[in-house]
Amino acid sequence: MSAIAEIKKFIVSIPEGEPFSASSLRSFACTDNIRQILNRLVKSGEIKRITRGVFLKPKFISTLGEQLPLASDIARVLAESTGETIAVHGSEAARQLQLTTQVPMRPIFYTSGNTRTLKFANRTVKLQHVNPSKLIAPGTTGGLIISALMYLGKENVTTETISAIKMHVSFEEFQQVTMMVEHMPAWVADLFFRYQQEHHHE
Repeated sequence: MSAIAEIKKFIVSIPEGEPFSASSLRSFACTDNIRQILNRLVKSGEIKRITRGVFLKPKFISTLGEQLPLASDIARVLAESTGETIAVHGSEAARQLQLTTQVPMRPIFYTSGNTRTLKFANRTVKLQHVNPSKLIAPGTTGGLIISALMYLGKENVTTETISAIKMHVSFEEFQQVTMMVEHMPAWVADLFFRYQQEHHHE
């Protein structure tokens, strides 16, 4: 089977609206050939380019029009494509843990790569560079909790904040984050220490 036939077969196999990376096609052809085939498929409208190396199999719903993938799915595929570490921004982490009701104006993620903004159709995704040392356990509940606390800041969190977090995660997830103290900023580790001292009887 030719490279273009293999790639078309792969695209047919993935769900509509699903992003994918050019790097996921490397078993079918060399990089230059993949690039040429993808450019051809973009021109024919069979796929759309989200950003360099990341593409989308379009999905249309007659009553709603084109359906775009979740920002988190775009970020996941971009991380696979570039090799950079991408994690939920602290503001979104705090919202997911119900520590704030504020919804970010647009999806924003931390990245070990360059700060940049991706624009696709009417979707805008911001990537904000941070020191990789601040990307603690990305993709885990523990990492989400630490990111949220670092975003809220030392002056805005107390042991009551930890109690609130505990209500929104499983026992195993909370235990996981308490075992990550050596990776936390000192003030976050101190906060967990004080919490455990106050609640050691529970």
